[in-house]
Amino acid sequence: MKILTLVLLTLNLTLFGQESESTDCYEIKYLDFFGLDQTEVTKWPPSELDGLLKMDFAKDNRQSEIKTNVLIPMIVYQLKEFHPKCTKKIDTLYFNTITAVYLKIREIDSTQLLNKSIAEKIDFIRADFYSQVENINYLPKMTMTFDDGPFYGINYDEKFELKPIKIQETAFGTLIISKVDDKTILTSKDKNGNVIWQKSITGLYDRNLTGLYFTKNPLKYNSVATVVHMYSEGERFTLYLKKDGSFMHYFHSW
Repeated sequence: MKILTLVLLTLNLTLFGQESESTDCYEIKYLDFFGLDQTEVTKWPPSELDGLLKMDFAKDNRQSEIKTNVLIPMIVYQLKEFHPKCTKKIDTLYFNTITAVYLKIREIDSTQLLNKSIAEKIDFIRADFYSQVENINYLPKMTMTFDDGPFYGINYDEKFELKPIKIQETAFGTLIISKVDDKTILTSKDKNGNVIWQKSITGLYDRNLTGLYFTKNPLKYNSVATVVHMYSEGERFTLYLKKDGSFMHYFHSW
C-alpha cells in the first residue's frame, strides 16, 4: 500500500504537470536531477496527504542513518509556490501539511520551526534538501525508479591495459567498455587518459553482468550528475557519475 501511494503521488506530479511560465521568484537548485525543473506545481489531494501523515517512515528507514525518500524532492519543488516572493495568497493548511510530512520523513523535531516565518521555514527545508543532494549516499533513496539497485560494482585493479570494446566520449573524458573472461569492465578516464575508476560490473546477487552497451545519445547532463543511459542483458542500465567522471552508483532494470 505504501509503494502504491508513492507511485500515485509521483504520477500526479510528473504526468499531469505542464511547463511553468512563472519567473524564477525563488531559486531551488538541483530539481533538474529529479526531472522536476520544468513541471507545473500540482497539489496532492487531501486524502493522499492524510495517508502520508499516517505512514511510519521511521519504521521504513529500518534504523538507517539515511532518513530520506523519493517524496523529499517532490515536496521541496512545491515550496516555491508558497514563498512570499512568489505569491500573496498562501494556502497555509496545505503548506503546513506538506511541511509536516517533510519533517516526519527526515525525523526532524518540528519545534525547530515553531517561531519561524513561512519564508524562514522554506529556507530551512531548502538548506536541508541541499545537504541531502550533495551527499551521494542519499541520492539513490531520493531517486524514483523501479529498477534494481543502487549497485556499486567491484573495483578492478589489474594493471595491464584492457582491449576496448566500445568507447564513449564524455565532457570529462571517456567511458570504456572491456571484457576480461566472464567480467564486464567499465573504465572512466579523464581527458589526459588517466584512469578515474575501473570496475567489474555486477548486478543482483553480485553476479557478473554478461554485457554492457551504450544507447544512442546516452549522455544526459544536469546540475548534480552525468547520467549515462546504457543497457545490459536486454534491460535498462543507468549509470550516475559526478561531473568530473567520478563514480556514484548505477541501477539495472529487472
